[in-house]
Amino acid sequence: MKKYIFVGYCSLAFCSLISAQDKSVNFRKIKELGGIEEYLYQPNGMNVLLLQDNASPVATVQIVYRVGSKNEVLGITGSTHLLEHLMFKGTTAFNKKNGNTITDVLQNTGAQLNATTWYDRTNYFETLPSDKIGLALQIEADRMRNSLLLKEDKEAEMTVVRNEFERGENDPNSLLDKEIWAAAYIAHPYHHSTIGWKSDIEKAPIEVLRNFYNTYYWPDNATLTIIGDFKKENVFALIEQYFGKITKAPKVMPQPYTEEPQQYGPRKIMVKKPGELGVVNKAYKIPGALHEDLPALNILGEIIGSGPSAILNKAFVDTQMGIYAYASATNFKEVGLFTIGVGFPTTSKHEDIDAKISEVIAKIQKEGVTQDEVNRVVAKISAQTILARDGSGVIASELTEAIAAGDWTDFVTGVDRLKKVTPSDVLRVAQKYLVDDQSTTGYFVPKQSGSNEGQDQAKASNFKPEKEPFYFRHPNHEKEGSFENEIAADNAIVKGTEEVTATIEKSASAYKREKVAGIDVVSVKTSAKDFVTVSASISLGNYANENKNLMVPALTTSMLSKGTTLNNKFKFSEKLQKLGVNININASTTKINIGFKCLKKDLDQVIVLLAEEVRNPLFDQKEFENLKQKFTGNVQQNLNDPSERGSIALTQAIYPKANPNYSSSVEEDLTSIKNATLEEVKAFHKKYFGSASMHLVIVGDTEGANLNSSLKKSFKNWNGGVVETMKFEEAKKVPSKTEVITIAEKPSAELYIGQYTGLKRADADYLPFYIANYTLGAGFAGRLMQTVRDNDGLTYNISSELGGNIETGGYWFVNASFNPALFQKGLDATMVQVNKWVKDGITSEELENKKTNLIGSFKVGMSTTSGMARTILNFIDRGLEPSYIEQYPKDIEKVTLEEVDNAIKKYIQLDKLIIIKSGSLDKNGDPLKL
Repeated sequence: MKKYIFVGYCSLAFCSLISAQDKSVNFRKIKELGGIEEYLYQPNGMNVLLLQDNASPVATVQIVYRVGSKNEVLGITGSTHLLEHLMFKGTTAFNKKNGNTITDVLQNTGAQLNATTWYDRTNYFETLPSDKIGLALQIEADRMRNSLLLKEDKEAEMTVVRNEFERGENDPNSLLDKEIWAAAYIAHPYHHSTIGWKSDIEKAPIEVLRNFYNTYYWPDNATLTIIGDFKKENVFALIEQYFGKITKAPKVMPQPYTEEPQQYGPRKIMVKKPGELGVVNKAYKIPGALHEDLPALNILGEIIGSGPSAILNKAFVDTQMGIYAYASATNFKEVGLFTIGVGFPTTSKHEDIDAKISEVIAKIQKEGVTQDEVNRVVAKISAQTILARDGSGVIASELTEAIAAGDWTDFVTGVDRLKKVTPSDVLRVAQKYLVDDQSTTGYFVPKQSGSNEGQDQAKASNFKPEKEPFYFRHPNHEKEGSFENEIAADNAIVKGTEEVTATIEKSASAYKREKVAGIDVVSVKTSAKDFVTVSASISLGNYANENKNLMVPALTTSMLSKGTTLNNKFKFSEKLQKLGVNININASTTKINIGFKCLKKDLDQVIVLLAEEVRNPLFDQKEFENLKQKFTGNVQQNLNDPSERGSIALTQAIYPKANPNYSSSVEEDLTSIKNATLEEVKAFHKKYFGSASMHLVIVGDTEGANLNSSLKKSFKNWNGGVVETMKFEEAKKVPSKTEVITIAEKPSAELYIGQYTGLKRADADYLPFYIANYTLGAGFAGRLMQTVRDNDGLTYNISSELGGNIETGGYWFVNASFNPALFQKGLDATMVQVNKWVKDGITSEELENKKTNLIGSFKVGMSTTSGMARTILNFIDRGLEPSYIEQYPKDIEKVTLEEVDNAIKKYIQLDKLIIIKSGSLDKNGDPLKL
């Protein structure tokens, strides 16, 4: 396989030597805006967008087809999405029979790849080392017209997509949202969700998919986007080479013409399923993304639904009527919904929440909004627009939605449209669109509470609903720059390898490390312009092992944003909002994580606000009681989550209570929340917040940012914190065990198979076992995905992972989701692969491919400031130097096949596996009878 890629690359290099003059004549320049050049490839009508940035050896190649679920009709809903899945199954040049599948070939270059389907478009993309642009173009051109689309592949993939559908049905908010769209739009094709109706997924024949493909997958219905490190003349030659032989569509592509009829009065729907919180969503019809009223509607959504100062937050969360509240406007091409949503404890009534939402709307329609509110939102979005464009992949994603909406230039001019919005515009759209007769209201009514049985873990995360596209393989897609989750032990390490100097600017020392105000600070200048990312951590030492209230760390960090002694929470939030900055501070039981991204010019102001937040929190009693209710509501939701229930049951089966990897039950967490006092929070803050163990990494345009002076000014004499060696009760391998957790009315069940390994990151066996695990189940080319998913069609997602704190001895586990009726078959198929992996090890070819993958992925992972900051922080938290970035690939290269195979046999005993089955299964693991 490596030979195949090498030969392909040589031919591409030769091609780049061909005279650009002979090729560029076919590319007619349409316009240039914001550094993006648009061309029309005249031989076949394909649009081409180029955004050149040669600072880092990474590029994103993306192709957007102007076909989505709106092009479907009843009986074939979900076909566009199912076709998207089949587009990875193989082409005439790239297929399993040849031993060079699309996912294998791309992943072995270190590429990140995926595809999404949405209402107005379908896109395919890969972010990869820039010397592989030609390979990406070759693949995209090949699957544009040469996809195999075999019936047997469709049959296997149908059950995969059905499982994706079932996973969505597990979530109350997702289910309610789908029902609201179906009720709000009865004729327009946005009526049905992108994933389609279950019966259509199951029954759509392969001929339907082939017809879709042959109707819409043509160059004159596509926009090819290339972002990053390239030379324009070379790209023209490559496009000519691979797309030049593809003609325009032979027929006119049909487009939907159904218009939504007039709505004569409000509509209401109700969904009753097991759950812990009530939900009211009120949605109003609005026009499409490029309509002149959309900027004002977007601003209205931000003013009433985003942040502590938001009207909905004051009306519901601050009064303890609700757990969360939000408002947002869709930005689809043709029509959309402006949705206001509130989740609330069962002590409140749906009708009361509904009436209160109407009161809030009536007040807005009467009083309007202020100029200051509009200014804050515009300033926030303006800054966040710059900050979000950290890496070619993120830019490509945003361009996708602008292309789908009908005009890619909105990616550049969108902020200018917002800046023209006045308070009178916001008042006008509120009065025009938030009309009861044009509304659809949805109630989610929880039928019953879950049963815990000591197997759940607290998860006090805020619900942030978003209408997002369906992904080819990954049901969860974390936004770049998010610091909401604890940094995983080796999540960033996979992407941290050689050639770091390609991104880091040369200096006397690429990594400047020094003590500043008692804080261990690492500064890395990169090619990023005008912004920086900061990632920091504070150790909690042995807090988790001292039998203290384990909810206090999370409660404490959440209280920090509830106001300071200098500014109440509204004023503090408004200051951050004007800068477009979110300071994320959260805690696990072992660590406090801090992160933000800001414009370089604003760094001093953000440091001042960070210091104010961590040094001078207000700790108001009323705010604390509100927060406890919010935590209680969020924790209760885990009762009906098969994934959470299964995961926690696994750790409880592996670890003793005195180990930091043990997860407490929902009852324990609810009791901890109830018993937590503000005095405990204050004492925790006083002891653990300080510079003693704090590491801080800043990456980006650091020259002239004056971080050190800002830290010295704002963190002078900041004392506190602990430096402790972790003490804990060691775990040990336990006898095999099978446990079933029964949760009613969940169409997708979760499987966990796991075992304690005791591996620590510093152990010599860690990297060999890490590579072994990566071969089994990490990434698109993992054995489990290629067999249980791709061959057998039994699951949407299956993975093999390493879990646990890297200092305390970790564990290994497999996780997959299955329809309850297919659960035993899925378990059996998974065990076939696990048994083979343990008994036979991996092959030498697999080892070389995984090494290439891990090392090559550096160029992708390190091309963003967020990725680099988290990776370096991960290193120094482990006691390593930042320069370990250069050593890591050498350590990977040194691993031998013998070491890998020995590690598997040493740490996995097939007779001591823990198996957890979680979902709508009876005590025997059979499907519940409904």
